[in-house]
Amino acid sequence: MALAVSQRDIINFKQRVDRMTAKAKGIIEKSRQTMDTVVTTTEVSAASFLFGLAQGKFGGIQIVGVPVDLLAGIGLHIMAFSGVGGKKNEQHLHAFADGALASFFNHLGRDVGYAIQTDDDRKRIAEASIKRKRAYATLPGAAGEAGRYSFGVGGESGGASLADEELARMVAAGR
Repeated sequence: MALAVSQRDIINFKQRVDRMTAKAKGIIEKSRQTMDTVVTTTEVSAASFLFGLAQGKFGGIQIVGVPVDLLAGIGLHIMAFSGVGGKKNEQHLHAFADGALASFFNHLGRDVGYAIQTDDDRKRIAEASIKRKRAYATLPGAAGEAGRYSFGVGGESGGASLADEELARMVAAGR
């Protein structure tokens, strides 16, 4: 049995292959752009978190009176623009610089916000805090009053701690 393939069939097949190849290249490019965005966002967020963590832990690190996150942000941008890290790492240096600057400006904005609070603002914030703590206390496994670093539920442990009453019940049940 002979295979009947015309020149027109070959041309149609090649056109289909070309369209599928172009579509695959588009998908690959979109995936690359998506991954670049994910990496950049991760680097900015990590740098902002780490500088915020360091500033919070050590009470505001300064070098010659300038906050270290501001210095690092400016310095890393200068390094990236001057090519110190090489073309390959330029994007990463800019991302870490942006994270350091985000940390600095978040802290600055928060300080300014505190400074311009009115008595009505403080009252509204206190009332919202009380409502939030009551809501946390009603959640299953909540440890009662929410702590300063509650991250959503419960006390400083993020909701994993046991209330004294729950611990006493567990001890009594184990006897």
